[in-house]
Amino acid sequence: MDCVQPLYTLCNTTTGYRWVIEGDIKACFDRIPHGQLVAEVARRIADPHILKLIRSFLKSGIMDQGKLAPSEEGTPQGGIVSPLLANIYLHRFDEWYYNHYGTPDRTIDQASYARWQRATSKGKNQAATQMFRYADDWIIVVRGTQAQAQEIKEECKRFLQEELGLELSEEKTAITHILDGFDFLGYHIFRCNKPTKGNIIGVFMQPTEKGLKRMKQNIKEMTDKKTLNDDYLHKLEAINSLVQGWASYYRAVNPSRTFDKLDRYVWIRLRRWLQKKYRISSLQVRKQYMRHRSGPEGGYAEFAAQDEEGEWIWRARATRTKLIHYRPSWKRHWPNPYLEKKRAEHFVLPTLKNIWHGNREAPIYAANRREALKRAKGCCERCGKATKLLTHHKNRVKTGKRKLSQADNRPEMLEAICFECHVKEHRAERIHQNKVRFKKESLSGEG
Repeated sequence: MDCVQPLYTLCNTTTGYRWVIEGDIKACFDRIPHGQLVAEVARRIADPHILKLIRSFLKSGIMDQGKLAPSEEGTPQGGIVSPLLANIYLHRFDEWYYNHYGTPDRTIDQASYARWQRATSKGKNQAATQMFRYADDWIIVVRGTQAQAQEIKEECKRFLQEELGLELSEEKTAITHILDGFDFLGYHIFRCNKPTKGNIIGVFMQPTEKGLKRMKQNIKEMTDKKTLNDDYLHKLEAINSLVQGWASYYRAVNPSRTFDKLDRYVWIRLRRWLQKKYRISSLQVRKQYMRHRSGPEGGYAEFAAQDEEGEWIWRARATRTKLIHYRPSWKRHWPNPYLEKKRAEHFVLPTLKNIWHGNREAPIYAANRREALKRAKGCCERCGKATKLLTHHKNRVKTGKRKLSQADNRPEMLEAICFECHVKEHRAERIHQNKVRFKKESLSGEG
């Protein structure tokens, strides 16, 4: 958050920072020269053993489909030290920027800061800039004209190409006005000068449309027709884990509208998945797999399932994520979790009892199901009809308020039957449950 939170103050309506240079280095991790990288490391580290180890790491080669290819340049993406080495190499870019466009430290050199302030004041020829870099993603916020921003962009391009051997992507490196908005580190950042579309005047940060689209694609794959054999409880837990983790990343900005879009999409996909899985209508889904949730977070019908201990697992909504606000400089009394002894709130992601992520069939159940279908040899084990078969649990999970026992997924307790026999079985089960419930109600009424 340290890379984006200062933009709330820097890009507001009074500071004058209007233009943003969105920097994108083309294939940064793939094109870093090994010799120059080791030379940069040697500026701080003189141990020859460490330098030899880094050289060996860079020259170890790339394994692609069982074939070893030599690595002449770049750092292996996904390597344990690749991000660190990339930051060490790009530190020269940070130093060059500070020497040419950086803001002098007011507390150390007041005279240099005063000269910089006079040179970058309104109407002067020099533009004031602030750079934010996270690995190979960086932006420069400019207080000046678009022409000055273009000139700074060309200077950055020249330095990266001539001194570091890196190249800026012309398609992705753009100069954007803050009113039009730009994407940085998964956030869409823009400023609103007029209270329109429900926004007040100020700077806003939201999840990007690309990130929301990628999240919806993950939900779509988890509720695809290929996953209809998955367990409803495990599916609900996996979707909750994905939604809560994604929402936690954006809980310190302005994500409410995007969260609402995601919740609506998850609700539709989960309802359709249950309709296809059990071949029932949307009204039956609401009656059988949704419950009224009471309490401070309730007041509506929500998808829910009971685990083996009898506890209800509710669908997690992104809009229910507790939003936080970054610690501003003027609230000195707020506890810092790293520097102060006061206890600060720590957010802990929920942990699941199983490691299944919901995007494929549960491993144990899938293997046992295949064994049961193989045993039937394409014929229903009840009526003997040769057709498409479904797996049915002989001992189903009990329903009601009693403590539940987990469904028995052993192959001998799974039955391969046709769709007609499956419907008859569940219809008879519901008739029996209604009779038992009616008998209890009648006895309680007589008492």
